[in-house]
Amino acid sequence: MPGKPYLIPPRPEILLSLTQLLNADDPDFDAIVATIKGDVSIYTVVMAMANSPRFAGVQTFTSLQQVVMRLGLKRLHSLVELIVLKKALSKAGRLERFWDTAIEVAELTALLAPKLSKENPDDAYTVGMLHDCGIPLMIETYTDYREFLGGIEGQELAALSRQEQQRYGVDHFSVGTEIAAAWGMPAQVCEAIRLQLHYPTALLDATDQFSDSGRTLFCLIMLAKNISERYRRYWRLGSSSPDISELLPTLEYLGLSDLDYIDLRDHCLDQLEHQA
Repeated sequence: MPGKPYLIPPRPEILLSLTQLLNADDPDFDAIVATIKGDVSIYTVVMAMANSPRFAGVQTFTSLQQVVMRLGLKRLHSLVELIVLKKALSKAGRLERFWDTAIEVAELTALLAPKLSKENPDDAYTVGMLHDCGIPLMIETYTDYREFLGGIEGQELAALSRQEQQRYGVDHFSVGTEIAAAWGMPAQVCEAIRLQLHYPTALLDATDQFSDSGRTLFCLIMLAKNISERYRRYWRLGSSSPDISELLPTLEYLGLSDLDYIDLRDHCLDQLEHQA
């Protein structure tokens, strides 16, 4: 049986060290800061991202200690994950819009988590950040994948997966799940990424193939993506705004009416506007 045409990037040593420190019963704050400072390139990007309007607002961070106090250890860990993943997949070229959208979806997923569920906002942030992480590796592996992406805007998840499978023998949801698992992400995070392959049937399936936590995190991704897509079309008067028809199974699973969701979405859009 031939091997896979793509290679999952190995989990960097800095993530292994940070994970061990964060999982300690009493995390060593100074050791965590020292670990990040030990990699100058990562430290520099962490400080730059932390001082972006999305994270800092009107405040300016001058030290990593301030960043940790503001973001928290787990959110900082997620930020480092994003940075090292970008470095690991740098062969795909500059994808700043993709990574900016990933951060936006992550922030929205974390914002929605306490409003609609009992899920940990840090897990929600991580799954929002990684939900499409298979795309850069697909771009790196398949020379025509970037062109393929340009022609599939608005495709439902199942249809997109089928087209990818037919054309490449794999889809970016499966690749993203492999990356998340290889990088030691929590099981529910990996499940939520993989659920994109099985929407909406997996939400209606009464079997134990997916946990309630995985399903809920997936639902939060779906809502966050819808809000993000609507926000990014806000000034494009010729573009149609994403409707909520594809979200109906998600809303039903969360016990949320479409009118309540629209109110919540408008509130999140206002927050995004104030952050801009």
